[in-house]
Amino acid sequence: MDAAQAPAKKGKISIECILAGIYFFCLPFTVVETPFGSLLKLVSIPIIAILVVRLLMGKSEVSLNSVHLFYALYILYSFACLLNLFTPEAFTTVKDMLLGFATIMLISMRVYTVEERDFLEWVWLFVGVVCILIVVFSREVVQDRAVIRVLGFVEDQNQFCAYFIMASLLCIKRLLERKSLFFVYLVILVLCFYAILKTGSRGGLLGILAGISAYLVAGIQSRKARIAIIAAGLVIILLVVFVLFPMLPESIQERYTFDDVVQTGGSGRVQIWRGLIKYTVAKPERIIWGSGVLSSYDILQNDPEIQRGSVAHNSFIQIFSDQGLIGLLLFLFVMAACIIKPWMTERVYACAFISLIAFSMSLTFYTFKPYINIMMMCAMGFEDSLLTKSKEREKKEL
Repeated sequence: MDAAQAPAKKGKISIECILAGIYFFCLPFTVVETPFGSLLKLVSIPIIAILVVRLLMGKSEVSLNSVHLFYALYILYSFACLLNLFTPEAFTTVKDMLLGFATIMLISMRVYTVEERDFLEWVWLFVGVVCILIVVFSREVVQDRAVIRVLGFVEDQNQFCAYFIMASLLCIKRLLERKSLFFVYLVILVLCFYAILKTGSRGGLLGILAGISAYLVAGIQSRKARIAIIAAGLVIILLVVFVLFPMLPESIQERYTFDDVVQTGGSGRVQIWRGLIKYTVAKPERIIWGSGVLSSYDILQNDPEIQRGSVAHNSFIQIFSDQGLIGLLLFLFVMAACIIKPWMTERVYACAFISLIAFSMSLTFYTFKPYINIMMMCAMGFEDSLLTKSKEREKKEL
């Protein structure tokens, strides 16, 4: 029976959906380590095991799509890159990529009901609330930027801002739909922006704004919706600019000025990008298949013009340097699939991935958990979406 015609039973939240929710909810605890390894891995392994058993028992309807296809090809190519450069670090990274791929497949290839989609969206909203509380109650600062500690473990401010992507976009979605709890979503959205500003992450702020802008431009259809979002937007801007922004230390406020970006060269990133590109294009073989997974770290370490300990701070440039044009093209195909597949039916998830693309201009993504989790949301099949697509295909055939 076709997956689009046989979705999970309505009104029930399946075991698979609950496990997916648990996995998503653990996102803020990515950096937490235990005596037995990272907390997220300890959660992921039993979830994968249970999902495999459920799949073998025939408890799940399966729906595969272009996201699964292109990410599988990218993972295969990443394994092939180990033939070019095999180091313990590269092997561990590719192995973790495979674990992430297995999690993506097992969670996202199932067909979910409308109720299960709502459940997962509520989980994402709670993730946002947890992240807000982590930042708001942070008392430790370095150069006036909030130090993000999760159960005592320090998280990178730029990476942590990506944890707000889904929550902020879902708040926008529900504000546009004029759902009940309107003011609750408005408060969560405002506090998301305050938390991001408190981290001092310019890339984080731009990343969130990119996804929201894409959603507003693509999602506003009616005149009433336009008026509502303009009014809500003005309220949020006024609250952030005149209430929350002045509460930040002066040095943090200066980080968001154009002059500071120009003077610091994006915290030295322009020089890093120039160095990696210059090294890669020096030889044809580097351009084609790169220098090997994580080779960019050694390249930067050995560049006398770049500060030691620097990282690429750009997924596109790092993948071009590590995996060449082949790897970069496969990576771009994955990104395109994550936008195109959900665009017509689950546009908020596509715009969340657009937000990730903006983040990728300052972060690296091999095993970046928001990248993995939002990819899952883009790849998921939902009963109403699949039925809509099925009807459209039937109309075209007629």
